[in-house]
Amino acid sequence: MNRDLIETLRTAISGESEKPITLMEVCGSHTMAISRFGIRSLLPETIRLISGPGCPV
Repeated sequence: MNRDLIETLRTAISGESEKPITLMEVCGSHTMAISRFGIRSLLPETIRLISGPGCPV
């Protein structure tokens, strides 16, 4: 894992918007990947992830 790259990306994402952003995870596999890889903890406080209705297939 490249911690420098992760921190660079986190800083870049943080600078994109001062307004709150809400993103919906559409499929259960999104939710599992976000949890498995700790993505939620890497996002700035301005980005909120919510679980959606589940896989539409």
